[in-house]
Amino acid sequence: MAVAWIVIDRGSELDWKEITTSLLRYDALTIAGAFGLALIGYVACSAYDLLSKHYVHHDIPAPTVMSIAFVSYAVNLNVGALLGGLGFRYRLYSRYGLETARTTQIIGLSVLTNWVGFILLAGLVLLIAPPKLRDSWHMGSAALQGLGLLMLGIVAAYLVFCASFHGRSREIRGVHFECPTLPYAGAQLALSSVNWLAASAAVYLLLPREVAFSQAMIAFMASGLGGLIVRLPAGIGVLEGTFLAILGGTIGHGRLLAALLAFRAVYYIAPLIAALLLHFWLEIRAKRSAAAAAAPG
Repeated sequence: MAVAWIVIDRGSELDWKEITTSLLRYDALTIAGAFGLALIGYVACSAYDLLSKHYVHHDIPAPTVMSIAFVSYAVNLNVGALLGGLGFRYRLYSRYGLETARTTQIIGLSVLTNWVGFILLAGLVLLIAPPKLRDSWHMGSAALQGLGLLMLGIVAAYLVFCASFHGRSREIRGVHFECPTLPYAGAQLALSSVNWLAASAAVYLLLPREVAFSQAMIAFMASGLGGLIVRLPAGIGVLEGTFLAILGGTIGHGRLLAALLAFRAVYYIAPLIAALLLHFWLEIRAKRSAAAAAAPG
């Protein structure tokens, strides 16, 4: 499903024997490494909500918070934020006694954490190691480095804002938001950077060796931005299309598609299965806790 558009648009160009052969070439160590990097990324992303816990001030235990965040993130990647990720988060937090307004605060802070780290890393890569794009893109190294500087300027402005206005609050649509402190902003950047670096490293590990890490990272982060704009479940076609556009001139489409299929299995499908099982466990535990609280004596 995720590559249907490629099959239709480029079906005659794809060598399915090459794709199959490339998939079978992966050794256990490479797959284990990709899973390990995916785990690091998911733990970092789950810690976004843990960071928000100290900002929102609630008493849900840290393991439960990270479990809820893990479920929400995995569902969000595969189904989409509007279709699944947000609903799971609101439902699970409400099951554990958190009101909607504070859940909205947690979600807002987690989204902010995710994207400030994205902007930081993308800016650094574009400034230090701008990828060579196809001539049809009409963007040379100087233009990419300028974009990188702009992105780093946004991060610097955010840090200055936090240092200058921390503690000040504002109410938006009935939800209270308080400006983060500078240490909090630093923690946001650290966690988000770990998440994006780990995910980029996972896809890099599965790509052919001709691809530089900076290229893999820019392609993955561009696909993340594309998925935010296009809003298709699991970034259907966006991941593949972005990598083809950026790396299609570097390696064969068959080998590239094989790497992306392996990455989808490691970073999307396997975590989703784990998340659904974890979701059922969280629901059962919440029901038991509610029943115990309602029991007399």
